[in-house]
Amino acid sequence: MAERTFEQNLERLEELVSKLEHGEIPLEEAMALFKEGMEISKFCGEKLKEVEQEIKKLVAEGEKLRLENVELNDA
Repeated sequence: MAERTFEQNLERLEELVSKLEHGEIPLEEAMALFKEGMEISKFCGEKLKEVEQEIKKLVAEGEKLRLENVELNDA
């Protein structure tokens, strides 16, 4: 799973959901697909949290730079 990109994992998750929704697979296979889906979901959720934190950091740094530029322009 870690070798795949976020987008590839999301695509795989969509495939799994589609297979599970059709319900025409044996119970054991359904459980294995469900487990894989949960692992992918956790991976994607963690990746989204990482990206969100990075965006917040960049925005905060940008705000700081903007404030510093305003102070420099006012001087």
